[in-house]
Amino acid sequence: MARWSETRGYSLVLRQPRGPDQFARVALVRKRTLLGSAFNVREARAEDLDGEGGEDPETLGGLGRLLSWRWLGESEASELLGARLRTLEALGYEVLTERGQTRGPWDWLRDLVQRQLAKPGHSDDPLARQWSEPHTTRTPQGAAAALREALERLGLAPAMLLEGIATIVEIDVDELRAPTPASVAKIDIELLAMLLPFWLDHDADELRALGRRWLSLPNAVFEFDRALVESWLIDEGAIARALLGRLDREGLALIGPEGLTRVAQRAREAEVRASAQRWRERLV
Repeated sequence: MARWSETRGYSLVLRQPRGPDQFARVALVRKRTLLGSAFNVREARAEDLDGEGGEDPETLGGLGRLLSWRWLGESEASELLGARLRTLEALGYEVLTERGQTRGPWDWLRDLVQRQLAKPGHSDDPLARQWSEPHTTRTPQGAAAALREALERLGLAPAMLLEGIATIVEIDVDELRAPTPASVAKIDIELLAMLLPFWLDHDADELRALGRRWLSLPNAVFEFDRALVESWLIDEGAIARALLGRLDREGLALIGPEGLTRVAQRAREAEVRASAQRWRERLV
């Protein structure tokens, strides 16, 4: 039987003024099944990092208990991991750097992006609820807005920001700037769904052009769930306008006849509503 392997994990410490410090290891774990990949979250505990009988956080990998009684999808497990981290932090635990591990210059940005992807956000929009896994995760628009707010406070130049994003998505910065259809398979699609609204709404021309470049790739939009694309088209702003050409040419394939009806009725951009209505008239 396939074993669970750790794909992303955090070690935390609860400092104790009296008595041994408490340590925890929380990790997203994965294993292969006949039906594809299954995910879960594993948590292990230890005491007294430097004392006798204590265990280093590094040794906790593979130990502990699974937090879900059933197998999960990747986004659902990521949500559970984020929720467990927030619970432990509320109890006083602090995330610490692994022993012997040097944090890279962009690890802080990776942590920020992962936290935004994991944060819960409840939406009144049924399309947003449909896009996310059960126990709704934050929508890409909401995560992108939170990421933009955080990065704006830091004042990073676009070139520096692209260097950081290229590092965390693990593709070359030149390929990030000039993507090809093959680039889509190299980037986590949930992360791309968060980055696109962030890029397209950015003040920098370079980042807005980058967002349009990725969105224009023939296969990019089809990697997203239809309900997400539909919610983008209904929303007001840059991403709806950027998708207008794709809607004109490929609307039926992108969101289907029912999606076209909803966009024709609810889209906040007049040109998007008109494009969806033209599709409806063609289909009558």
